[in-house]
Amino acid sequence: MPTRRTKPEVIAEIDGKIAYHAEYVKKLEARKEALLQPPKPRVRKTSMRQALGALKEAGLTPDEILAMVKKRRSSSSK
Repeated sequence: MPTRRTKPEVIAEIDGKIAYHAEYVKKLEARKEALLQPPKPRVRKTSMRQALGALKEAGLTPDEILAMVKKRRSSSSK
């Protein structure tokens, strides 16, 4: 036959359950706050096409672009 638990035992069990669920409530509140914040803007990486387009817009010819690249390679290898 099962024995009856005392009041302090029952209270301790209830306090344990409250503490356990309080952790999850905090996590849910943090998720809710994150959802309420405005989203961060996505930063796109510069593509080769964008870089070449910017160089062309600056008025550089393909030969000038190539000369810049070769010059940079030779100075960085030293």
